[in-house]
Amino acid sequence: MVGNSMKKNFFGKLIIPALVIFAVILFISAGGSEKQDKPFNWTLALLNVKTGETLPFSAPIQSGTGEQFRVILNPDSACFAYVIAESSGSDDVAVLFSGPLKANEVWYSPDLVLSPPSGSESLFIVTSKGEQTDLAQRISAFNGNPGVTQRRALMNEVMRIRSGVSQFRESPEKPVLMGAATRGNPNKVEGVEFSGLDTYVKTISIEH
Repeated sequence: MVGNSMKKNFFGKLIIPALVIFAVILFISAGGSEKQDKPFNWTLALLNVKTGETLPFSAPIQSGTGEQFRVILNPDSACFAYVIAESSGSDDVAVLFSGPLKANEVWYSPDLVLSPPSGSESLFIVTSKGEQTDLAQRISAFNGNPGVTQRRALMNEVMRIRSGVSQFRESPEKPVLMGAATRGNPNKVEGVEFSGLDTYVKTISIEH
């Protein structure tokens, strides 16, 4: 009987610390999950370089040859971004950015000039919590050999991602002031904030 009592006391002492450790692990895991599930918000703006005004881009923009634009991105958490320009007039594709962005980092595109011939220019902005590995591979292949085959493969991948995310509903867009003034413009810029998804594909169309 004495032996059984000692065993009960011994195992009882083991169980209590084990339960405490288990509870701590659950608490840490829950905190990590909450942090990981934080909504991914980011802001996008299109700036007219000459006037310094931001332009609405929910519908195609009517502009003139010679106008200059700049795309501005500002994520609230670390993410990956891919910015691709496609010109219908010359059938050209250019990768303006591909890679990670830090939380609250402001990225500016180079000035985009509308050149002859007349036509439409499309900007595809892909942002994602994690790296889009297939898209990154298509971009790498295109940069190494910017021929017709690689160009089509790149744009097909962009369309595939866009088709995949279009079935999900994101939070309503809302205008916000971006956290930094643009180069050459001392005033803060009003952009559009997107939230509610882990991956986005936004298209800006400019006709000239």
